[in-house]
Amino acid sequence: MDVNERDWKLFRKYLPDWQENYMEKLIKDYIEFLKGDGLASDKFWELEKKIKADRKNPGVLLQDVRRSNFHVHLASLVGYEVISMKDLDGFSDETKEIVERMVR
Repeated sequence: MDVNERDWKLFRKYLPDWQENYMEKLIKDYIEFLKGDGLASDKFWELEKKIKADRKNPGVLLQDVRRSNFHVHLASLVGYEVISMKDLDGFSDETKEIVERMVR
Protein backbone atom coordinates (compact mmCIF):
# COMPACT_ATOMS: atom_id res chain seq x y z
CA MET A 1 0.00 0.00 0.00
CA ASP A 2 1.44 3.34 -1.02
CA VAL A 3 2.01 5.91 1.69
CA ASN A 4 1.03 9.49 1.05
CA GLU A 5 4.26 11.54 1.09
CA ARG A 6 2.69 14.33 3.13
CA ASP A 7 1.39 11.82 5.70
CA TRP A 8 4.81 10.19 5.95
CA LYS A 9 6.47 13.54 6.62
CA LEU A 10 3.85 14.45 9.23
CA PHE A 11 4.31 11.11 10.95
CA ARG A 12 8.07 11.52 11.15
CA LYS A 13 7.63 15.08 12.40
CA TYR A 14 5.08 14.24 15.11
CA LEU A 15 6.35 10.87 16.35
CA PRO A 16 9.08 12.22 18.68
CA ASP A 17 6.62 14.62 20.35
CA TRP A 18 3.93 11.94 20.64
CA GLN A 19 6.43 9.63 22.31
CA GLU A 20 7.80 12.34 24.59
CA ASN A 21 4.28 13.28 25.70
CA TYR A 22 3.41 9.65 26.32
CA MET A 23 6.55 9.05 28.39
CA GLU A 24 5.80 12.21 30.38
CA LYS A 25 2.37 10.75 31.15
CA LEU A 26 3.98 7.47 32.23
CA ILE A 27 6.36 9.29 34.56
CA LYS A 28 3.46 11.17 36.16
CA ASP A 29 1.65 7.85 36.63
CA TYR A 30 4.77 6.34 38.23
CA ILE A 31 5.09 9.30 40.60
CA GLU A 32 1.46 8.99 41.69
CA PHE A 33 1.93 5.25 42.19
CA LEU A 34 5.06 5.80 44.30
CA LYS A 35 3.29 8.40 46.46
CA GLY A 36 0.66 5.83 47.37
CA ASP A 37 0.47 3.71 50.48
CA GLY A 38 2.43 0.51 50.84
CA LEU A 39 5.84 -0.85 51.52
CA ALA A 40 8.72 0.69 49.62
CA SER A 41 9.91 -2.75 48.56
CA ASP A 42 6.48 -3.65 47.13
CA LYS A 43 6.31 -0.37 45.24
CA PHE A 44 9.84 -0.84 43.93
CA TRP A 45 9.13 -4.29 42.48
CA GLU A 46 5.74 -3.27 41.14
CA LEU A 47 7.27 -0.21 39.47
CA GLU A 48 9.89 -2.43 37.86
CA LYS A 49 7.08 -4.59 36.38
CA LYS A 50 5.26 -1.50 35.12
CA ILE A 51 8.37 -0.10 33.45
CA LYS A 52 9.20 -3.46 31.89
CA ALA A 53 5.69 -3.68 30.41
CA ASP A 54 5.67 -0.03 29.30
CA ARG A 55 8.98 -0.44 27.47
CA LYS A 56 7.16 -2.70 24.99
CA ASN A 57 4.57 -0.04 24.20
CA PRO A 58 4.93 1.75 20.84
CA GLY A 59 4.78 5.04 22.71
CA VAL A 60 8.19 4.12 24.10
CA LEU A 61 9.61 1.51 21.76
CA LEU A 62 8.80 2.70 18.25
CA GLN A 63 12.06 3.95 16.74
CA ASP A 64 13.01 2.25 13.50
CA VAL A 65 10.01 3.32 11.43
CA ARG A 66 9.61 2.27 7.84
CA ARG A 67 7.13 3.31 5.19
CA SER A 68 6.11 -0.31 4.74
CA ASN A 69 4.75 -0.34 8.32
CA PHE A 70 3.44 3.21 8.39
CA HIS A 71 -0.24 2.35 8.86
CA VAL A 72 0.56 -0.39 11.38
CA HIS A 73 2.66 2.06 13.40
CA LEU A 74 -0.13 4.64 13.44
CA ALA A 75 -2.74 2.03 14.35
CA SER A 76 -0.59 0.72 17.20
CA LEU A 77 -0.10 4.23 18.57
CA VAL A 78 -3.87 4.77 18.51
CA GLY A 79 -4.59 1.28 19.86
CA TYR A 80 -2.25 1.76 22.82
CA GLU A 81 -3.74 5.21 23.43
CA VAL A 82 -0.43 6.96 22.85
CA ILE A 83 -2.37 9.23 20.48
CA SER A 84 -6.01 9.56 19.52
CA MET A 85 -7.68 9.77 16.14
CA LYS A 86 -7.90 13.52 16.77
CA ASP A 87 -4.09 13.64 16.60
CA LEU A 88 -4.39 12.51 12.98
CA ASP A 89 -6.38 15.60 11.94
CA GLY A 90 -3.70 16.81 9.52
CA PHE A 91 -3.38 13.42 7.83
CA SER A 92 -5.18 12.40 4.65
CA ASP A 93 -8.69 10.96 4.86
CA GLU A 94 -7.37 7.73 3.33
CA THR A 95 -4.80 7.29 6.11
CA LYS A 96 -7.36 8.05 8.81
CA GLU A 97 -9.81 5.53 7.32
CA ILE A 98 -7.13 2.82 7.15
CA VAL A 99 -6.11 3.44 10.76
CA GLU A 100 -9.75 3.44 11.94
CA ARG A 101 -10.33 0.07 10.25
CA MET A 102 -7.18 -1.36 11.80
CA VAL A 103 -8.02 -0.35 15.37
CA ARG A 104 -11.61 -1.58 15.34
